[in-house]
Parts: sequence; structure tokens; C-alpha cells
Amino acid sequence: MKPSKTKDSSMKRRKKSSASTNNVDRISELPEALIQKILCLVPTKIAITTSVLSKQWRSHWKLMHELKFDALDRKLDLESISMSLLSHKAPVLQRFHLIVRLDERTNTMDFGILIGLALTRNVRECVLKVHSNRGLFKLPRILYACETLETLKLMLRLVVDVPSLVSMRSLRTLHLHRVDFKDEDSILNLLSGCPNLQDLVVRTKSSINVRTFKIVVPSLQRLTIHNGDGGKRQCRYMINTPSLKFLKIEGTNAFESSMMMNLPELMEVNITNALEITDEKLMIVLSSVKRLSIAVSPLQFKFPIGIIFKHLVYLELSTFKKAWWYVLSFLLHSSPKLQVLKLLGGMYNDDEDIGEWKQPENVPQCLLSHLETFIWKGYKYWKQETDREVAKYILKHTDCLKTVTFSSTGISDQERLEVVNDLISLVRSTNSSCKIQFL
Repeated sequence: MKPSKTKDSSMKRRKKSSASTNNVDRISELPEALIQKILCLVPTKIAITTSVLSKQWRSHWKLMHELKFDALDRKLDLESISMSLLSHKAPVLQRFHLIVRLDERTNTMDFGILIGLALTRNVRECVLKVHSNRGLFKLPRILYACETLETLKLMLRLVVDVPSLVSMRSLRTLHLHRVDFKDEDSILNLLSGCPNLQDLVVRTKSSINVRTFKIVVPSLQRLTIHNGDGGKRQCRYMINTPSLKFLKIEGTNAFESSMMMNLPELMEVNITNALEITDEKLMIVLSSVKRLSIAVSPLQFKFPIGIIFKHLVYLELSTFKKAWWYVLSFLLHSSPKLQVLKLLGGMYNDDEDIGEWKQPENVPQCLLSHLETFIWKGYKYWKQETDREVAKYILKHTDCLKTVTFSSTGISDQERLEVVNDLISLVRSTNSSCKIQFL
């Protein structure tokens, strides 16, 4: 029996409808804002190529709020980037990122023109990563006069000469990564031209021209300094920041209390991999903070007699430094109002003769009356007996603990159960409301 013509035509219509559905351009039907987000997820060079897809797609990339160019790519030069910026139509450019090498292929004039074109788009965040062996270098003056710039991140492997006239009144965040300056006046010119700066990050390895890096910024609230590994050309820092609330110091010993001139609002300090902290006056500066995170060995830590961290309520201490428990004992006894103790675990070489944990003769006041939260990440009592001895002492001498959270990796369920039971047995019987977790 032959199929009817009606049934045959119906099948053809369904196939045609299915094919039509498969060919629908669903991406083009998305809202413009969502298309812009998608384009910003791919390299800008790729986003620009979407303009050949159709007449509708010619303008999508031109409205992107974020442009990232890597001129180290041999297929992308400063001229082509400048042409792209000339075609760009967005009234505000939220982010502009550029990586470039100034060599025989590129020159500073082309670089200056490109930066000028970008800044005319009312840039909010500018990230410049420049490689060059030309020595002294002057960034385009238009950069120092940009009133819309809120974030500036400079990663420059060259020496920068900053003009005396700098006006970046909207700048809130400044990152200086391996930026060397012509002289101390260049630093002063840059920072004094940012009257509303709130967040400053300085990462240097060495400096040929600067002996003292002066940070005099009345509005600054957050400061991070990484000063290399203690090389011969390390610069010292003078910090005069009356509004500073957060200070992070990484990998340096170039700090003296006499250089920290004015820090009345300082509330939180993070010291990571510092080579040494031996200045008693510096410890006095730190004693005024409410939150302290520290990763130093007692071999580089001087214990001032009689110093009290009277405002400290949060302490974070790394346990991967040799004889870290000496630092813990000192800080517990010196912090009568401590409420939160967080230990960050790790392995250290226990073959060296560095002493052992000894219970303090007197129980620290904070354990008896204030400590409420005890956290230990990387707890290894089965590998390092000291860990259990420290935990045992703290848990047995605290009256106010509300939460105990320990965590570790690489252990079986059976070992985890043993640790939990061990911790429960250590908590004072009078503190039955304490919640114990092992993650």
C-alpha cells in the first residue's frame, strides 16, 4: 500500500521545520549585555574577528567595556591596536590591559599614541605590562593627567621618570610591580598626584636609584609591600599614612620603626616570610593592631619584655616555621583579649636542634576569659607530636571556647574519627557547649 500524498507532505514540512530550527542563530538573539560579557571572556583579538560573521555583528565588539591586547604576539603590533581603538565606540572603557615590548619593532611614540587613544575612552582600570632594556623611560604625560582612571597597575621592567605635575584625582588603587624610579622625587611626584589613593601595592626586587621609598599618602587605607629577598640594593621604606588600616609586609627586613612615622589608624597587619623582626619599637607599632597574621621563625623574632597587644582579638600564625610554638606562647601571653586563634599548618624540619614545646607556667589570660574560636588548618598530630601537645594545652585551659575547627588532608576515615575523639577528650568537661568540627 502506497503512502498517501497528505502524509508525505506532512513529513516534508516537519523535516523542513526541523532544519530551520537547527539553523537559528540563537547567540544573536541574546541581549546585548550578555553578548558583551561573552566577548569579554575571549581574547580581544578573537572578539574583533566576530565582526565578519554578519552585518549585525560588525558593531558588537566596538561596544565592549573591556579590551586586552598582547603585543608580544608577532601577529599584533601597536599600529593595529591603535586602529582597533579608533574603531571602538563604547563611551566608557572599564578595563584596558596592554602587554608590550619596546624594541626595534616598536617605539615610544607609537606607545604614547596608543595610550592616549585608550584614555580618551574614559578608562576606569588600566594595566600596563612593559618589557624594555632602554633604561630611563617616560610614560605618556596624558596618563599622569587622566581624571577618570580609578585603578592603575604598572608592571614595568624599566626605570621610570615621573614628571612634577601629576593629577589623578580619581585614582583609588595603584599597583607598582618591579617598577624602578629615576629618583626619590619621581616617587613623591607620583604619589602626591593621587590625593584620593586608598590601596597601594609595591613589589620591588632591587633599586639602583632609590635608597628610601617614601610613602606619604594621607588618604591611603591599605598598603602591601614586597621588597625582594634581602639583596644589597634593597630600599628602605618611610611610611607616613595617617589613615592606614591594613598593612602587609612580604619577604623583607628593610623595615625600621623609625621609618613608620604616622600610623594611628592601623588595625590589621600581615607579615609573611619576613627575614627578621628584631626591632622592639616596630613590635610596639604592631602592638596597637586588632588583627595580626604572622609567618616568621622565632630565630628572626625578638621578644620584647613587657609588651602587650592590648587590642588584639584575631591572631593567625603559620606553623611551618621552625620552633613556631615560641612565637605562639609569646603572643598568647601578650594578648589578653584574644578571641580568635587560627593556626596554619605545614611541615618543618624537626631534625634540627630547635628545642621543644613546653607548657607555660602560667595560663594566658586570653585562654581563661576571651578565646572563643580555635581553628587549625593542616593539623598533623600523628606526624608531629608538638601539634598534639599544643592543641592539648589550649583545649584543656580554655573556658570560653564556642567553636573548634581542625582540618587535615591525606588521612583515612578511621584516622579522622580517631582525631575527632582525641579532640573531644581534650576539651574541658566544664565547656560542654563547645562545638567541635574536623573537616
